[in-house]
Amino acid sequence: MVIALLATVLQIGDVDSALAVVDDPIRTAVDVLHYDIRVRIPDQGAMISASTRIRYHLVSDTGSLRLDFDPTLAIDSVVLGQALRVALLRGRDWVRTQDGGLAVRRWGRSGDTLTVTVHYHGEPRDGLFIQQNRYGERTAYADNWPNRARHWFPGVDHPSDKAAAAFHVEVPTGWNVVANGVLETVDSLTDGRTVWSWRERRPIPVYTMVIGGGRQAVTEIGRPMGIPHSVWTFPQDSTFAVSIPFARANMILETLARLLGPFPYEKLAHVESSTRFGGMENSSAIFYTERRYVDRTMGEAVVVHETAHQWFGDAVTELDWHHLWLSEGFATYLTAFFYELIGEEETFRERLRNDKRRYLESDVVDRPVIDTTEKELFRLLNANNYPKGGWILHMLRREVGDSVFVRGLRSFYDTFRDSTVLTSDFVETIERQAGRDLDWFFRQWLLQPGYPQLDVAWSFDSVGSAVELIIRQVQPASWGRFRVLLPIRMVFPDGGSLEVAVPLEGGDVTATYGGLPKKPTSVTMDPNGEVLVEVVRMHEVRQ
Repeated sequence: MVIALLATVLQIGDVDSALAVVDDPIRTAVDVLHYDIRVRIPDQGAMISASTRIRYHLVSDTGSLRLDFDPTLAIDSVVLGQALRVALLRGRDWVRTQDGGLAVRRWGRSGDTLTVTVHYHGEPRDGLFIQQNRYGERTAYADNWPNRARHWFPGVDHPSDKAAAAFHVEVPTGWNVVANGVLETVDSLTDGRTVWSWRERRPIPVYTMVIGGGRQAVTEIGRPMGIPHSVWTFPQDSTFAVSIPFARANMILETLARLLGPFPYEKLAHVESSTRFGGMENSSAIFYTERRYVDRTMGEAVVVHETAHQWFGDAVTELDWHHLWLSEGFATYLTAFFYELIGEEETFRERLRNDKRRYLESDVVDRPVIDTTEKELFRLLNANNYPKGGWILHMLRREVGDSVFVRGLRSFYDTFRDSTVLTSDFVETIERQAGRDLDWFFRQWLLQPGYPQLDVAWSFDSVGSAVELIIRQVQPASWGRFRVLLPIRMVFPDGGSLEVAVPLEGGDVTATYGGLPKKPTSVTMDPNGEVLVEVVRMHEVRQ
């Protein structure tokens, strides 16, 4: 799947453009098709015993399987299979790499489908947390983003290679276990323990492959559009969760599905957990931090955000980490858009204002959204990829109109569902819907740092009953200049108003509007918050 997509990217044009840049090291010789993960969670301590069976497609004769795997986990054996042929790999057949991964020697020919099963044990130092929750009860939760799945199972720990997955989790009696996909079986063992088996048939990114277990209350909240929908919480938090943050969860799911297209997975579970994030968009099994439940500070917006990720981030996934705005910017804007769609206009506007403020006050305004100089993945969780990314979509919607914008989102999802994308894929999707070139728009907002900072002077000519505006872009030269259509509102003493739009093309702009009834009592730039601009000085020049 990854190789086919890369070929598509290379065929569609400007591969030198940063809108199509692939800066991450991506393994193209092998395509993982399926993970089968078995994990035994102990009654005490954090020592797991596990195995992972990986089925993969060999793309080239020179390809070999290279897996990311924490060196602190001990490998017990490695077994490779091809059709009916199975071999226990000896030490010379697989090696630990210098960075702690696992490399299996070349086996088979291009086009072959092979399997490798790794048996291992140890205490995960990250990625899977076996610990007490805030109520002192034992739990186990995975938390993989961005590349921490390697700390509890071997795999290609990068979003460019998506795969289906199955999970078989052995836990103490009395635990409930959740994972991606659908629950297939719950088997009781003779020693009183239980094995929960889940299966996700659609390819998902490794960072969203999770398991979670403990003493949890499971509340079925409905089947919107036939999708089983549930809330998993610690028993102490069940009433709070269902009555406050998840009270409109069905509405959220239905609204986003009507906007974007069918929900991509077999079920959706909202899970209280020990994730380090406020919410983590694991495919079909969203994990939320227990802290906000216990403190009773969790709100609805994070539910909207993480649910939106099921479409963008999970079903449609960025191929390269530096295109993270395709995930986080989309979820950010769709959160605001949801409130507009259900008629809560002021909440929509408030979220846009807050997102704008977060970006303007951030420490990344001097850097572009697609920033290949940033190699620390956690630092990509910044105001460029979240609020600025969301604002780019808001301005795009204004540029192309609502119908084209929505058709573009739907087409983008429908075309690239279950696969990976670059920004250039989204640009081309929108351009097809709009029927015109939009490369200039995306280049300035994604490849240039910053935003327009404006110095505005206005004057009123009483003889000609005209307002003259002089608008200068005064942001740092390193940010470049921006092309925007700037809305302006003039309000008159009788309460009437005039709204105009001034095109800014990069340099100073002078615009004159005559035939006015009176001198305006106020002149306001971007009164409705449609453009990511800042007026650093607004002054009247008296004649």
